[in-house]
Formats: sequence, structure tokens, C-alpha cells
Amino acid sequence: NNVYDYIDVAFPAVHGTNVEDGTLAGYLHFLNVPYVGCDVLSSAVGMDKYVMKAVLKDHQIPVLDCVVLNIREYNADTEQHLARVEARLSYPVIVKPINLGSSVGIRIAHDHDELLDALDYAFEFSSKVLVEKAITNLKEINCSVLGDYESAEASECEEPVNSDEILSYEDKYMSGDGSKSGSKTGSSGGSKGGMSSLKRKLPAEINGEVRELIRSMAVDTFKALGCSGVARIDFMIDQDNDEVYVNEINTIPGSLSFYLWEPLGVPYSELLDRMVRLALKRERESEELHFSFDTNLLAGVTLGGSKGSKR
Repeated sequence: NNVYDYIDVAFPAVHGTNVEDGTLAGYLHFLNVPYVGCDVLSSAVGMDKYVMKAVLKDHQIPVLDCVVLNIREYNADTEQHLARVEARLSYPVIVKPINLGSSVGIRIAHDHDELLDALDYAFEFSSKVLVEKAITNLKEINCSVLGDYESAEASECEEPVNSDEILSYEDKYMSGDGSKSGSKTGSSGGSKGGMSSLKRKLPAEINGEVRELIRSMAVDTFKALGCSGVARIDFMIDQDNDEVYVNEINTIPGSLSFYLWEPLGVPYSELLDRMVRLALKRERESEELHFSFDTNLLAGVTLGGSKGSKR
């Protein structure tokens, strides 16, 4: 029973299934270890694209309409479910595994055959798949939020520069060379990979009104999902009608989105400090709550039966 050391606070910096989906947060919570970032519920909701949409709709935050398909039902009657998608949505559509990030398993379909191929591909990564209308005249904008349920603020906005119709996994994680190409302000982190090295326009080329709308929607999204620490919310602007939609949230964003905070005078070290302070604040608040209470619930229970009962 010798204790060699203990953890003051854990700092998750991981992505994907079994970590970013709330599993890791639940494990740390079970161990009574304070941890940085979103809790179990907000992590899980943020990872499930359909549940996230449902929560945001309830808070009047605009998201694209979608159809969700289950692999067993889909395989049982493929054509019926393809027809259901086509009756609800017009081409082109975008097909996504429901609980993966980093653009894994995502394809755009422009017709029936491409939809079939895209669904088969997406089902390789998840048993549930989401299909939504693809915006053809698209501008993507990302914005980070720092805080918790009580107080949160938005970062500068960026516009990623992708090499295809959608921002691919390769765009996000395998095309970086450590340079500042595509960025007006660059970043001082020196990272050679991840979102910090992605080509981008920073700040995004949007007018002040749209910038403030997106920053406000980012904070609203962050709070609606019950997030804590730092997250990045990705937006879509339909340039045909100037409508803005929330696309997804990254509850543990690549590079912790530090490059979005530097233009606002928040250096990386301060970002980390504030995230740790938020984790310790949550731990203090949790310690003030009661998770059990004393009761004599079984006082009137007689075990082994009563007199006169049949056996």
C-alpha cells in the first residue's frame, strides 16, 4: 500500500473513440482525479453528431437537417433506406459516421450510386451513420471557446483552407510542414503537425457582423452542451443565402486551438493555466455536493418470510 506519488490534475490531450467520447473522463472521475476539459456527458454528446444536433435544435441554434441510418436496418433493406434519404434530402449529400471526428469515414455523394458507396464506406467505421445536405457554396469557419457553464468567451475566427470538397484527415494532420503558409498571422507554437500547421486564413475573411454572430453562437453552443475547458466549434456558411450553421464541436481540439487565442493576447501558457484552474474549480464544486444520504430504508423489512406465509 505504499503511495509513490499522486496526480494533482490530469490533462487529457487525446482524440477519438474511448477517450474524447467521455470514456476517459468517466475513468478519471471514477478514480477521483481532477481533469481538464469536458465531463462525461458533454464529451459524449459532443461526439455523437445526431445527439449534438438534437440538443442544439432545442436551444434554437441552427444545424442542418439530417437522416440517421442503422447498419442492421440498412443491410436488411438497403434500397428502402436509400429512398428514405433521397425523399428527405436533395443531392449532393454528405455522409458521416455518427461518432467519429477528424473527417474519418466522410464522403460526399452527388447521386444514388455515390450515396451507396459513401454509406458502405461510412459503415466501416460506425454502426450508425448520419446523412445531411451538403452545402455546395461553402465557407468553413472555426472558433474556439474557453470557460465553463458559468462564464465562457470566444476566440478569434479562422477559415481553414482545404484541398478537396471536405477538409480531410490528411488536410488536418498529415499536410503540415511546420511553416506558416496560408496563415496571415501564423502561430508561434512551432508545431509540425496537427491543426496548428493546417493552412488557414487567420483571422477569417468575414465581416465584423458575421464574426460576432459566429463568436456568439460558439459560446451558446459550448454552454448548451455543458462544456468546460477549451473546445473548438466548426461552422458552415452557405454563401448562397448567408445562413450560418453549427457543423460539429471538438471537445479536445487539435493543438488545443492555442493559435486561435494568440491573436486575442492569450499566450499558450495562459491558456493552459486557465484550463487547469477551470478543472480545479469543477473539482471544488463537486466536493460541495452530496452524492449519498443516510436512511433506514430497510428497517421495516423482514427477511425469511412472515408467520403464516406459504412456503
